[in-house]
Amino acid sequence: MSDALDLDFDPDELVMLRQLFATEAHEALEVVTMRVLAGGTARPSPDALTEMMRVTHTLKGAAGTVGLSSMVDLSHRLESALEAIGQSADRWGSHSADQLVEIVDGLRVYLDELVADRPGTNVAADALRARIDLITRGAPSEPEERPSFESMMIPTIVEAGEPDDPPRHGDDTGGHELIDGTAASEPKTWLRVEPERIDALMSSAGELLFDRTRIERRVQLLRTLARDLARTRQSLRDAIGDGSMPATSQRGALSAAEAELAGQAALLSQTTAALLDEIEALRRTIGELQRGLTRIRMESARNLMSHAARTLRALRRATGIQVELRTVGEDTEFDKAVAEQLVDPITQLLRNAVAHGVESAAERLARGKSAHATITIRARQDGNLLVLDVADDGRGVDTSALRERFVATGRWSAARAQLASDDDILGALLGTGVSVRGVADELAGRGVGLDLVRETVARLGGEVRVTSAPGRGTTFSLRLPLSTSLAQAMLFKVGGQVYAIPNVHVVDTTLVEAGAHTTPVRHEQLPVLRLETVLGHGATGDRRPGVVVSFAGKGLVCTVDKIVGPREIIIKPLGPLLAPLTLYAAATISGSGKVQLILDPAQLVRRAYPDAPEAAADAVSAPLVLAGRALVVDDSRAIREAMTSMLGREGWIVDVAEDGGRALQMTRQLRYDLVVTDLEMPELGGFDLIARLRTEDRFKQTPIIIITSRASPEHRRRAKDLGVRALVAKPITRRKLLEALAAR
Repeated sequence: MSDALDLDFDPDELVMLRQLFATEAHEALEVVTMRVLAGGTARPSPDALTEMMRVTHTLKGAAGTVGLSSMVDLSHRLESALEAIGQSADRWGSHSADQLVEIVDGLRVYLDELVADRPGTNVAADALRARIDLITRGAPSEPEERPSFESMMIPTIVEAGEPDDPPRHGDDTGGHELIDGTAASEPKTWLRVEPERIDALMSSAGELLFDRTRIERRVQLLRTLARDLARTRQSLRDAIGDGSMPATSQRGALSAAEAELAGQAALLSQTTAALLDEIEALRRTIGELQRGLTRIRMESARNLMSHAARTLRALRRATGIQVELRTVGEDTEFDKAVAEQLVDPITQLLRNAVAHGVESAAERLARGKSAHATITIRARQDGNLLVLDVADDGRGVDTSALRERFVATGRWSAARAQLASDDDILGALLGTGVSVRGVADELAGRGVGLDLVRETVARLGGEVRVTSAPGRGTTFSLRLPLSTSLAQAMLFKVGGQVYAIPNVHVVDTTLVEAGAHTTPVRHEQLPVLRLETVLGHGATGDRRPGVVVSFAGKGLVCTVDKIVGPREIIIKPLGPLLAPLTLYAAATISGSGKVQLILDPAQLVRRAYPDAPEAAADAVSAPLVLAGRALVVDDSRAIREAMTSMLGREGWIVDVAEDGGRALQMTRQLRYDLVVTDLEMPELGGFDLIARLRTEDRFKQTPIIIITSRASPEHRRRAKDLGVRALVAKPITRRKLLEALAAR
């Protein structure tokens, strides 16, 4: 790409970072658009201008880090224009809002073409600079000559050779009933649905028809306007003509055409605004309809908890342990299909709690507890997630003993164990498959059966977390989608076809060297599974992007052609013809109607670890030599990813935070050997974060590096006063980072 700087990223890594930057930039530009539109034709408020300048400033720094110097320039100019608007009301006219929105729209188009490395971007950049500079200089809101919006648009080049959709055998449902979800030839399973839920669906369907009618009316009006504009255009041509019309008549015709144009422009603006409102209403209606359809398959947690109560009574009789069940959130609703598959995991967690978590009555009394132990099952909704907590008030997990166990068995190096927090240890308990019967007595059997819990929840698109307090108990938290029909997934291309893996199993993205059988990811070596070979698209020797996948306690890296990014998808069953293909768990349909297959993480793990668990563990190479744990704080995801890549090459375990407030929370839980922070961030800025860290003994001497676009003498003086090791001006490069790390 001609716009690239001399960067330290590999080509594939740079492509990935630029795609990430493009997504982030679109979000930032949308913030600017929304703040301008929210004020109508009025000048944006000081708060709105401050927010727009902040996101534009962040955009500038991120663009420089990924080597897009023209975007750095355009972002800087836009930031200056916004600053000028805030300083003087004269720079805002009746049409300034429209001009600013047009500029932002042009930046979106330009950015996509720039990242795609298509020709003609220099012309578009010049047009954008001219329009932004008009606002900065305080030119009239309607200058006689200004670069047209069309001049900023770059023709989209459609690439040939895109493969056809994979053949679809049979219909989408494979002969399945729409309501009960079972094959027609099988016994039907009926769902009990309250009448009010059906009424809500019918209401949403009715609103959908109204929305369609309103939008069709607006479209018809736009067509009429287009015809009127064509007639006005012809009138202008006739008025100008070949000069034979008398001057007086020509002026009259031009005045009439100008008046018509003004009226048509006003009507066009009103119609467009109304259409946007109606599209937003349509979006809300579709959301309501989707939520209503999801509720059709919902049931409360009451049945699951009743089954748990029966299970615990049986366990109590079998073991003699005095334990009671407490339930919270019985009215929480989630997919019936999810509830049915959670019966076995909940049963296993109850068994573990009774057999290995809670103490005997005598032991509890000796510890000052009541003789009766309590197991609590709590259900709640967190956004689009169901959270099920199974907590006991027993002895808890001894993380120190477990840390020693990991080192003794060779699972972890001593350095990694020393850097690991208690949360890391508990997470590893779920992910390692260690038989803990050889650990200290208070841990005996704690890992038995967790494979069942972890795999079942993972298959549903969820994850399991564990927290524990010695002497107070342990909590297993199951987080999974409320419905099995919607999921967040990572999309990527292999051989021209788009595939997906549920996001809950995607840990990170990375780059894989040509011919490598393992690759370093953070602090360990993971096996490489080449999807181009598995999916039958042939193998290549190039360095390739990789998706880091974790399932059932095992990690691997899947090589792909291109990472598309995270998306919300609607999950579709494969149907009877594709169901025997075990590599695929389900499918989804893209916005353009293409079928996209969802890979089964369990099958990917089996291919990456074909041998027995013991042999698979031996295949993992020795851990890397670690430099320490670093915290990167920046509100730009592209910069966070770039810094993670740079520091990771130097042997650092890297945690990231999107702002100073989140970083401060993380530093209260972990001790970091290095902090790298931006200055301008929401919630809590970089200088305030550093000042707070320096008040704590743990961070008085911790090396801190600032990366910022604000590298003024005043900023450098303040950084020196706070004991900052180095202040690095964006764009950040590996060379600059190494120099900062070496500074004293």
